[in-house]
Amino acid sequence: MASLRDLKRQIGSIQNISKVTDALQAVSAVKFRRAEARVKKARPYAENMEEMMRDIASKSNSNSPLMVGRENVSTVAVATLTSDRGLAGGFNAQVLRQTTRFRQEQNADLVQVAGGRKGISFFRFRRIRLAEEYSGFSDTPTYEKAREIGRRLTGLFQDEEADEVYLIYNRFVNAAVQQPVVTRLLPIATESDDEEDEEDSGNPFEFVEDADDILERLVPKYVETMVWQALIEGAAGEHGARMTAMKNATDNANELVDTLTLQMNKARQAQITQEILEIVSGAEALSSG
Repeated sequence: MASLRDLKRQIGSIQNISKVTDALQAVSAVKFRRAEARVKKARPYAENMEEMMRDIASKSNSNSPLMVGRENVSTVAVATLTSDRGLAGGFNAQVLRQTTRFRQEQNADLVQVAGGRKGISFFRFRRIRLAEEYSGFSDTPTYEKAREIGRRLTGLFQDEEADEVYLIYNRFVNAAVQQPVVTRLLPIATESDDEEDEEDSGNPFEFVEDADDILERLVPKYVETMVWQALIEGAAGEHGARMTAMKNATDNANELVDTLTLQMNKARQAQITQEILEIVSGAEALSSG
């Protein structure tokens, strides 16, 4: 059994850790509420934008590769978004596992783009070449950064460095649940080719200017919007995951303190009992002498 001094030292250390994790939980809770509100405000716009672009892709007569894609897919670009910091449970691990599975399923050359220091470190450790790296903004993303990433991803497609572009990120569900999502950004993915779509007569879109000219301007905006939504979804998920992880860590630390305190009390009681026995034994020896 550990000595009283060792138990006291362990209890003190764990209590200090508990204070740190409790503080991190409080900070993450404040950031989480802001990020959650941000996601709820932005999500309807992003969903409407995505629905509109998918509708255009399925019903437009444009022959632009941005809409119909290329005949041969020889190179696929993958953009993976993670956080810059850890202490967030399995937040980063699940999106990186999803990326690994996706890469293994492809029968084409891969161009990897990474957002977030955790993802960058993951790919560097495995010696996977990165076409672009973005970091330092995962917990407070800005639209300017989304525009920068979006333009780069669009450029990969337009410059024929990639025939398809995919985005992998954590979609926010709630503080405890973040769902890894794989979405194809380019070419624009159509909804479905069911009979209802086939029976839809004519082209419902009338372009005042040339359709391809309009799409050349519209598609980059769509990609930026999708990246922006992914960034703020990831930020909310990161803060929620970290808040949950720190709460669990604090609860575990407090439980361990209670266990060690019980052990310390037992050890102290045993020590006191031993001292009493020694005193009694000494008194009996003196009296018998």
